[in-house]
Amino acid sequence: MLAGNNADRRRVYTPHLPAKIPSLRALLAGTADVAVALPAHFPASTDKSEAVNSHQARFSDSAQHEHLHSNITPEIMAFSDDPFPGTLSARAVDKYGPDAPYRHREVIREWVERVFLRGDHQRLLELNTTVERAEKKDGEWVLTLRREGPFRDYWWQEGFDALVVATGHYNVPWLPEIPGLLEYDERFPGRIQHSKHFRNGDRYKGKSVVVVGGSVSAHEIVHEILPFARHPVYASLRGDPIPSFGWAPFLHPHIALKKQIVRLDPATGCIHFSDGSVIPGGVDHIIFATGFTFSVPYLPHVQARIQKAYRRLPGVYQHTFDTLDPSLAFVGMLGGGFTFRVYEWQAVAVARHLAGRARALPPIAEQQAWEAQRVALKKGGKDYYSIAPDYEAYFEVLREIAGDPAPGTTGRSLPKFDPELLKIWAGMVAPKIKSFEDSTRKAEEEEARKRQVVKAKL
Repeated sequence: MLAGNNADRRRVYTPHLPAKIPSLRALLAGTADVAVALPAHFPASTDKSEAVNSHQARFSDSAQHEHLHSNITPEIMAFSDDPFPGTLSARAVDKYGPDAPYRHREVIREWVERVFLRGDHQRLLELNTTVERAEKKDGEWVLTLRREGPFRDYWWQEGFDALVVATGHYNVPWLPEIPGLLEYDERFPGRIQHSKHFRNGDRYKGKSVVVVGGSVSAHEIVHEILPFARHPVYASLRGDPIPSFGWAPFLHPHIALKKQIVRLDPATGCIHFSDGSVIPGGVDHIIFATGFTFSVPYLPHVQARIQKAYRRLPGVYQHTFDTLDPSLAFVGMLGGGFTFRVYEWQAVAVARHLAGRARALPPIAEQQAWEAQRVALKKGGKDYYSIAPDYEAYFEVLREIAGDPAPGTTGRSLPKFDPELLKIWAGMVAPKIKSFEDSTRKAEEEEARKRQVVKAKL
């Protein structure tokens, strides 16, 4: 078995790499992330090329920004026996106090590395190697692998009994189809951006910016650029913001709330909103914090399914088990919180399932019915692949499938879901909300002082 490790999906901070959408037209058409051409024979050595090695063409550039911190508390993120360190960044202490519950991206990266090093698991890793194709042939998974050297690429194939795809789904940006969007992008190259390519706020010094979206990425970007961008910073929301935060992130006096964008005018640069209002031409950037779509070009038959569905991973039971192929499973293709803990539950359930030690999955018809009911209720996108708010039920489904480790093995026992975690979850956004409120209050006080000074001069 090989965990589906696409090395081009690296999750490290990459500020040195140019960040942009390679082709907005291809992105909207669903043809942006494609499988690369393979050598005719294996093993092989090939010259490097833009199609194979470009971080932009392969969507391998990082989605992390300079000041990225977790939104989830350590108690919820940690594996059942791998607690997070108490290390706090100076920025976290400044914004949330000495009991800040959020961890900087580097702390999280170091935690992931320690999980492997502690058990000497690095021996099982094949780094700097990309799975370029995974196909089932005569009952065996044949993987085409590519190791990137300093000057050339080296290719070979290996066979495996089972495949676990754990490459995540925060690679390929998703943008809504807005009339005039493509023409606007062609007329004003570089103006349309995605939150994946946001790196830090000072790049927007003196710029006029519109941020599209009402979720966490939109919050973060708006407040990262507020100290630098031209005021007001426009926040465009299709509807209400996510309930856990409410409107607190958007009430700052230097934020101008706008409705959904309904048209972009490439002739004038104007931005039209659903309430009939217009921002005149001259905006420097429109940042779409609108999420990602699924893409696994190295797995052709699954990619074909994805392209026929709306922003979800079809043909998969409980976001984890391939319905028709018991030798294929997925880890991390969900959302809604409890990262990384839910991945631990998935991994244990998948490992036991593939080892033949798990409880049997429901009949195929029942698995397909689960998916059909979810599609009817949730359609696609975040609503479909989010496990919120039914966290306990989802964890317990995976625990039930995993069962207990077999006698004499070193398998991990999954504890029963602790309801106390839901209380932690309910309160973990409070420090962020307070930070937003404090920032709003300080800005309002500063604006009041300015008005008083002007009034005194008059």
